[in-house]
Amino acid sequence: MKLNSQKADEKSDYLKFADVPRSFMDQTGYTLADYSVAIGRITDENPMRFAIYASGVLVRKGNRHGILTAHHCVHYPGPELRFGSFDGDKLLLVLKRNNFLVLPPEVLVKRDLGIPKANEEPDLAFVEILPSSQLGSIKAIGSFCHLDNDPAKIKQEFGQIDMPFTVIGFPAAYHQTKHEGNVTRKIIKHMAFFYAIRPYCVCERDGWDYIEATNRYDEGHELPASFKGVSGGPAWGLKISKDKRNGQLILKDFSLIGIAISQIQITANELKVRAHFIKSIYDLGWQNLT
Repeated sequence: MKLNSQKADEKSDYLKFADVPRSFMDQTGYTLADYSVAIGRITDENPMRFAIYASGVLVRKGNRHGILTAHHCVHYPGPELRFGSFDGDKLLLVLKRNNFLVLPPEVLVKRDLGIPKANEEPDLAFVEILPSSQLGSIKAIGSFCHLDNDPAKIKQEFGQIDMPFTVIGFPAAYHQTKHEGNVTRKIIKHMAFFYAIRPYCVCERDGWDYIEATNRYDEGHELPASFKGVSGGPAWGLKISKDKRNGQLILKDFSLIGIAISQIQITANELKVRAHFIKSIYDLGWQNLT
């Protein structure tokens, strides 16, 4: 991956992911957890009976606040969630530091940004959270990424070949339910997976752009058996530099560059995670908003 120079007249350095300290990856994931949400659904009207099944990211577009996620995370073939009325579905969110919030359906509006055709791409949705006490609570805990920036500028600064990026979410493979007497504990794991943008990773179809993250299971990386549950999670472009004095890596800046939508098994040892890319999430998807 490409490291950013600390001075404008210096050449960029390159670093193998095998040489990136685990502590730096963990700290980066912790920093970006401000924007992450795990998405769940209340069952049987009991707030202690719920299932976490997807990921999302807190975003702001104009004066709208909400959750950007994959379309199938709130529509068939996922749960067909009903919002906007008192008899609709409640939405459970898990924010950083295991803060649980239950959002009533009357403060939610489902916005279809990219509707899949025959269960294929595009696959993008925005769950708008109307002004409410619940929105105030979320603002007090997490952070909203602004999507009013110029996508061309975002791509220039964070979407070039060899630049590092991370896909973040809540893999279902690590979800646990523990019963301790009358207490039931739900354990989920917020994880960040690191990659570099390669020429073959980026493509465009019918105007929608995509980026793919390749996972190798024969190279000793810590990877879940499946990326189920990461759908809807954010991909972040990173600017990383190295301190010349002590060699430590520094996260200089970051920007949202994608939303994970699917996993593709290539071989027994190779699995790709596909995400909508910059133009789709900053511009094209919002053109369908009514």
